[in-house]
Amino acid sequence: MGDITNEMIWQAIKELAEQLQQTNGQVQQLGQQVQQTNEQVQQLGQQVQHLNSQVQQLNHQVQQTHEQVDQLAKQVQQTNEQLNQLSQQVADMDKRLTDVANGQKILVEELFENKKEIKRVKTALNLY
Repeated sequence: MGDITNEMIWQAIKELAEQLQQTNGQVQQLGQQVQQTNEQVQQLGQQVQHLNSQVQQLNHQVQQTHEQVDQLAKQVQQTNEQLNQLSQQVADMDKRLTDVANGQKILVEELFENKKEIKRVKTALNLY
């Protein structure tokens, strides 16, 4: 070891200094990469918050739409019930009108028979 000279020590220090500079450069690059990664993570966090807000709005809209569909279903059911009632009323009215028409037919037939009878009586009275 006695052969180690100042020149060798100086050379070793220079090499260590270069390695230290390289290491510092690598650390700086890693620091920049970490900073970029942090910025990307923050941006992703903001995007996630924005998407979460949109999902909440969509959920609210879906809930409102569901409520509207329920209301429409109830209205359709009520309308169907009303249509059934109207259909029953129309059927009842049809039956009544048929009864009235049958009654009128009977009255017309009897009136015709009465007119025939009156004509026969008039004819008989004119003969006598």
